[in-house]
Amino acid sequence: MKLRDLVETYIGYKRSLGMRFQSDANTLRAFCRAIGEVAVDDVRPQAALEFIAGTGPVTAHWRQKFVILRSFYRYALGRGYVAVSPLPTSTPQFPPPLTPYIYSVNELERLLTATQTLHAPNSLLHASSMRTLLLLLYGTGMRVGEALTLTLHDVDLAWQVLTIRNTKFFKTRLVPIGPRLTAALADYASRRRRLPMPDGEDSAFIATRTGKRWHYRNVNKHFGRVRRAAGISRESRARYQPRLHDLRHTAAVHRVIAWYRSGTNVQRLLPHLATYLGHVELGSTQRYLHVSAELLREASLRFEHYAQPEVRHE
Repeated sequence: MKLRDLVETYIGYKRSLGMRFQSDANTLRAFCRAIGEVAVDDVRPQAALEFIAGTGPVTAHWRQKFVILRSFYRYALGRGYVAVSPLPTSTPQFPPPLTPYIYSVNELERLLTATQTLHAPNSLLHASSMRTLLLLLYGTGMRVGEALTLTLHDVDLAWQVLTIRNTKFFKTRLVPIGPRLTAALADYASRRRRLPMPDGEDSAFIATRTGKRWHYRNVNKHFGRVRRAAGISRESRARYQPRLHDLRHTAAVHRVIAWYRSGTNVQRLLPHLATYLGHVELGSTQRYLHVSAELLREASLRFEHYAQPEVRHE
């Protein structure tokens, strides 16, 4: 069987299990293009390694491609399409995992102010759209892709609830919003409706001047400009700078800090936070709660509160 045909069969198999499998499918098809029109059992180890390694330094992308291809070859081996995998048997030393950036309240305020740098005479809502997007991401903790796919119909201001459809795990969830965020969204919505609405109420909520949905790549480019204008960056030797997606991590951390300060049972509420963020398991939410100085301080204060009676007893 041709490599390309087996890849398409494998993609179909994964999607039949209910997986979206878009990113992995793109990687596998890129592998086919790099290898060429060959039989699946004619792929040479050197060619596979060259695809995985690319031309730059070893990054997490090396590992990502390797894991995707490893899963594919396990499928091929299990069904007898190949007798041996052409993938490397050892992996290089990978750089440390990316650490999310937790924005301070002051930095969030600076980001919102810096959205004004996007003001353009031919796109009067451009700066406001970015500001509204930042408020959505921090105020709800939703994923960037989820915010960009919101339609006018999905934003129910009367009931103060957002409908997030076809999420990362093919689920739809309702996300309640507070009065301050509702007011900000209502102000934006009134101006958004003056833009074209090519699909009626199913048109994009966060929209370009033509009423179309913002492209993820363009949004990240605009955010980079806003972040630089706000003067927010990591140290000069850092491999990467604060991201738009880090607002989701920030929202989770700030929520837990608020719970600690109010004396709430954080462990009892974590499952609720997982549901709110759209996670299928609590472990995913716990990975979002990266230890910041503020979170560590609040956790320490809570520990002292419970430990003091025991210390006095001793």
